[in-house]
Amino acid sequence: DASVIATDDALAVLVAAARSMYSWDLVITKLQGKLIIDTRYGSQVNGLSVNETAQEPPSNEDKESINSPLKLSQEASCINQNFSQMVLDHQRPAKEMPEPNPFEEEDEEGSSAASGAYRYRKITIPGRPKADDPREAAPVTIIVRTEVNCRVPDAPENKGYCSVKALNEYEPKPNYSWRNSLEAQRGACLATEVKNNSFKLGRWTAQAILAGCDTLKLGYVTRTNPSDNSSHLVLGVQTHMTDGFADQIGLTRNNMYGILRSIIDLVQGWDDGKYLILKDPTKSVLRIYEVPWDSFDSEEEEEEEEEEDQELDEDGNVAPTQN
Repeated sequence: DASVIATDDALAVLVAAARSMYSWDLVITKLQGKLIIDTRYGSQVNGLSVNETAQEPPSNEDKESINSPLKLSQEASCINQNFSQMVLDHQRPAKEMPEPNPFEEEDEEGSSAASGAYRYRKITIPGRPKADDPREAAPVTIIVRTEVNCRVPDAPENKGYCSVKALNEYEPKPNYSWRNSLEAQRGACLATEVKNNSFKLGRWTAQAILAGCDTLKLGYVTRTNPSDNSSHLVLGVQTHMTDGFADQIGLTRNNMYGILRSIIDLVQGWDDGKYLILKDPTKSVLRIYEVPWDSFDSEEEEEEEEEEDQELDEDGNVAPTQN
């Protein structure tokens, strides 16, 4: 019987929280002794940061600049969505999962959702037998929805699952760029990315571990022209075994599950309610606030109402308003 329900994205953010420099938030709902951990609608967690932990992170002075944190986040998210489909061998038949794709529209013939799979996994974190509190001594069972991008061809059954991600370069330096350095100095390029994107890589690695992905593929994507954020080149792909890469960046399974267990035990000791976990924007600190039950529900409802009120043209796009 599960006591915690969550997505891999939410759990991975908690695991990598100490690496983060930006502020973000998650919502935990406690009801009848069970926890639901999820992202808030429109939260910054749903995007990807770029060079967040670099010595000179992107400047937010000009928010309309293509190199502002928000624009770079949108660019990185778009690159990752497209890159995860580019690496697939579409000549091979796709592996059928037990359940159909929930995002496939039945009434749209000839159209298909992006390839990928959700795996629902049950993870049990053992308790501490010598703990004074019976709650801390008992094991915690988590049901987590994880995402798998693809599967390595000819892998044994239930093996070979792969997580595919892409790092992006937006402003090559005169003395250092992936075009000149990636082929000859792959290790140095990776070390630089681990330093500049510690939170993002920690988050991706935690997601791969939670999903049971044996392999993590990292693509290196750069802009065709530094002043154009809509056209890109794939310069190379590095393949890592997930556990080996986790050790390389200092992310151990014991520490990962220990962090989750500590937060779960903390919230389980409180009354039923809704709680907001907020990463402090100036310190490496997580703050937890109790919020009203109906908090954040109105944002989703308003968005849904706006979408319902919008008129669509014959191609399914939003029709311009008529004056």
